[in-house]
Amino acid sequence: MTKFLGYKCSVCGQEYKPDEVTYVCPKDGGVLDVILDFDAIKKTADPRDIQTSPDFSIWRYLPLLPVSDPGHQGTSLRSVGWTPVYAPPLLAKSLNMSQLWVKDESPNPTASFKDRASAVLVTRAQ
Repeated sequence: MTKFLGYKCSVCGQEYKPDEVTYVCPKDGGVLDVILDFDAIKKTADPRDIQTSPDFSIWRYLPLLPVSDPGHQGTSLRSVGWTPVYAPPLLAKSLNMSQLWVKDESPNPTASFKDRASAVLVTRAQ
């Protein structure tokens, strides 16, 4: 799990080591963003491998995620992600937009985009 370096507060920018904080920034309650070691990821992850992966879920991007083992065997976490995108031309026209794309998250286990983050969180907790 060397690609996960720690957290950074989205409000104040304070950085924390992985074992220093839990959930939110202790200074201001800001959401914590994950800090990844992109140099380490570049050494092991090949975009072509991700692009040609037969895994049609969030786990296709495992080399880029802050977990080493998805641990999803036999759970609904296995099917998270890879939800369709639609281009609704009539809605785009009614909104006076030249192009509009709508992401349909309903195929996820709880029909929410939050399933992606939850899957990674549960995996890290394991």
